[in-house]
Amino acid sequence: MATHLDDEDDLERLKTWWKDNWIALVGGLVIGFGGIGGWEGYKRWRDGRAETASQMYEEMRRGLAEGKTEEAGVIADRLASEFASTPYAASAALSLAQTQAQAAQWGEAASRLRWVVDHADDQGMVQLARLRLARALFGQAKHDDALSALVGDAGEFASLVEELRGDIQLAKGDKAAARSAYEKALAAAEASAGNRPLLQQKLDDLAVAAQS
Repeated sequence: MATHLDDEDDLERLKTWWKDNWIALVGGLVIGFGGIGGWEGYKRWRDGRAETASQMYEEMRRGLAEGKTEEAGVIADRLASEFASTPYAASAALSLAQTQAQAAQWGEAASRLRWVVDHADDQGMVQLARLRLARALFGQAKHDDALSALVGDAGEFASLVEELRGDIQLAKGDKAAARSAYEKALAAAEASAGNRPLLQQKLDDLAVAAQS
């Protein structure tokens, strides 16, 4: 009998609790399921944007391969303005800048590369863009600006950065600074690095010049 009464008391307490709390409980469930739905919706939106940016990047690459630089530039501009948070925007800017540099369009290349330095999330891309930006500025004989562009962590590009620093210093007439940079470049280069023979030649040429 006591058990039966206890069950009835528990049931009444449950009814009372439900009456007092059902709105908050149901609201919490709605918010919880809404949050899950919102996250899934966000992921679909994000993935859709990435797919669109990927297709645009491939279209830009085809344009460059076909020599349609102007059309490729339009696509790269749209990637930069509408899809800056995706890696495709930075990759597009790097690719287009490379084509422009090959055509000695140093100013245009520098502009693209600055955008990568300022906006790319990937540190490797930033380091590569910084190196290429310095080359573009060097191509315009902007020696001090080029040296400034090389400031920062060079990562895996350390040897190439120091070699370029040496080239710039040599162009400025500072042979001692050039020699120091070439020595650092040689020390940072891996044993199989393709720039090792040229670095050694540059150091040898400086040594010969010093003896003249």
